[in-house]
Amino acid sequence: MKISRYLTGPIQVNTYVAYDEETKAGFMVDPGGYVSAITDQIKKDGINLQYIILTHGHGDHIGGVEGYRRDFPAVKVVAHRDERELLMDGNLNGSAEMFGRPVAVDADLWVGNRESLRVGNINMTFFHTPGHTKGGMCIYIPGTPGYCFSGDTIFRYSIGRTDFYGGDFRILINSIKDVVFQLPDDTVLLPGHMDASTVGDEKRGNPFV
Repeated sequence: MKISRYLTGPIQVNTYVAYDEETKAGFMVDPGGYVSAITDQIKKDGINLQYIILTHGHGDHIGGVEGYRRDFPAVKVVAHRDERELLMDGNLNGSAEMFGRPVAVDADLWVGNRESLRVGNINMTFFHTPGHTKGGMCIYIPGTPGYCFSGDTIFRYSIGRTDFYGGDFRILINSIKDVVFQLPDDTVLLPGHMDASTVGDEKRGNPFV
């Protein structure tokens, strides 16, 4: 699997494009804003972009969905089923304030905890990790090392905010301890903001957990 990171949207969210180098099947995680250069690179690399996967529904993570849906008409948007309310309400998800207009996203595929999806030779599992939002989730891909797209659940030595609609500090900490920290220590964490980390590093050094 090859992974590229781009900074997109008004808050410079980490947007990831990943694909299976053998089959060229790929997916995008959290398009915070539309950047035509990302589309150009996907096409240049010959990637068959099959899915846009949303770790959660805040406006800074969904602002580019409409643009990439236009560029890749066959792409399917994936989100956790408990995030429907936030994704569909531009006032709740903060997009109206960020973009000057409400942004609503209706997923093509609503998933639940521990459901799986295959993209080429890539097998991923979705883990429900509420606390930052009601339907926040992490995307785990096993391997040596494995990778976990953690959204705003956990950052490098930090965690997602819990003062927005649907946030709950206690629930978020439990999600990190009961889900993220149960992954192998060498799992690479690819968060929605800041730099990458590993599960082991966060177990040892994250001051919030």
